[in-house]
Amino acid sequence: MRYLARGDFSGLLRRLKWYQEEHKHIKLRHRLVNDGGRIWGILCTPHTFFIANAIADRLAKHGINSEIMAGSPDDFDYVFYIVLCPQMFKVLPPAEKRAVFQLEQSISSRWFTNDYIKILCDSVATIDYSRVNIEFLAAKGVEYPKIHYVPIGAVYGSVDEKKTREYDFVFYGDSLSCERRRYFLEKLKRKYRVKICNNVFGDEMYSIIRRAKAVINIHYYEGALLETPRISECISLGIPVLSEGSRDQGEYPEFEGAVRFFDQGSVESMMSAAADMLGDIDAIGETVRRTIMKSSDRFNFMLDRFLVALGAIPVEAILTNSPYIERPSSCFALSLPEAVERRKAIERVLPERFQLFDGIRHSSAWIGCGGSFKALSRYARSNGLKRLAIIEDDIILPENFNELLCEVDQYLERRVAHWDLFSGLMADVCSSAKVYSVETYGSRTYVTIDRMTSMVCNIYNESALALLSDWNPSNTEISTNTIDRYLERQESLRVVVCLPFLVGYNVEATSTLWGFNNSRYIPMIKKAEKKIEIMANDWLQRRGGVVN
Repeated sequence: MRYLARGDFSGLLRRLKWYQEEHKHIKLRHRLVNDGGRIWGILCTPHTFFIANAIADRLAKHGINSEIMAGSPDDFDYVFYIVLCPQMFKVLPPAEKRAVFQLEQSISSRWFTNDYIKILCDSVATIDYSRVNIEFLAAKGVEYPKIHYVPIGAVYGSVDEKKTREYDFVFYGDSLSCERRRYFLEKLKRKYRVKICNNVFGDEMYSIIRRAKAVINIHYYEGALLETPRISECISLGIPVLSEGSRDQGEYPEFEGAVRFFDQGSVESMMSAAADMLGDIDAIGETVRRTIMKSSDRFNFMLDRFLVALGAIPVEAILTNSPYIERPSSCFALSLPEAVERRKAIERVLPERFQLFDGIRHSSAWIGCGGSFKALSRYARSNGLKRLAIIEDDIILPENFNELLCEVDQYLERRVAHWDLFSGLMADVCSSAKVYSVETYGSRTYVTIDRMTSMVCNIYNESALALLSDWNPSNTEISTNTIDRYLERQESLRVVVCLPFLVGYNVEATSTLWGFNNSRYIPMIKKAEKKIEIMANDWLQRRGGVVN
């Protein structure tokens, strides 16, 4: 009714579409959970067997059996299917019974026909390994929440360190139809023992790779994205990779050390990097083993994240393991890589102390949000962290945010009274909230109250981390169990909030929880800030002071 009252018909349609998709997910989740056989089909092509096996292994960890098929079966009797490279199959499972794994590179338009885009749109879900692809697909209507980011990773494989290394480098893929690949390989062959394999797959290919010191990876296209499936496959066998650089190579920090890059399009850079790599080949082994673990951890977490969003496994399943964290940190920015514009916005302003965390997804987005905070709090506690700072990607940061955050840290360090969390912005203040103290430090007034509502920018003390860890995702009462309302209803909470608020809120962003524009929160935030100021003044006046 509010949409109609203000004439926002497009907003109403978006909202109705959001609820329609949410209802579809609920039906799908019910079907997957109540499937007695728990058998899925995985359709793949010969060059994607590695990915199919990695998916099957992870499904098995969750009690889901699967059958890998190199072609379409006569009947699609299984409850659900994952289809790798769906454009390669003449017959696909019914749209409501399939998720498709999109593995083409968006820099080449030859695969992205209208028919192919329709396959992606009609499927229950589309998975993609590249954020560059995800941005490209969003412009074609394949966007969040339809799309899911699952970067390909290594798997714990059989590393044979005693194998005789017959070749300096192995290349496998299609060199016959690619002149630029043949040009690079001819230059490399003049100095090194190079084995070139076309149309070789599976165990035969693995046997050849294991007999090489390294694999050489050369792009099919100029300006191509990183061929992460091939790289992950090689690393899983314990073999390092010399790869042509790409614009998205920074998306895979877990490959560091096991993958050496040379400048895109440069034979001279390739030859120099090849000499350096072979000269250091004996020392790379331990790096490769560490890379396998990190890459595998990332793949497992991101695939679990997809399975939770699909409804195939409960959110508790992803929370029993440690989340994938790129590097140790006590400061995180919570964001969804599939929400393209919001992700790009936070990346542009990410404070130097903060690390991006790919938030957990769920068909009820607020449960995924709560799961993300629970996962990070459990990470902090298991690693002995006493505090954790978390911001969300719809935050607006002041230019001097780092200085202000240092000031907040200093205040919290010198503070004598107990506190549970610091809030940099509040969207609401409970009518029964009461003030415990008001103090001025540096450029801000710090008010301690017993209620909070907002997760945009908070610092969680040890006691609050324990509360976040105890949040129950099985409680689906939305009015009381969203993560901020859960914290709000805790007894004897001590919440420190500063005036004016430390950060702002991006009104242009669309809520990934509720599917509407964030502008509706602005009056609420202003009202909350004014209310806290009035409460603080009342408290001070009773003691002879006033908030400026």
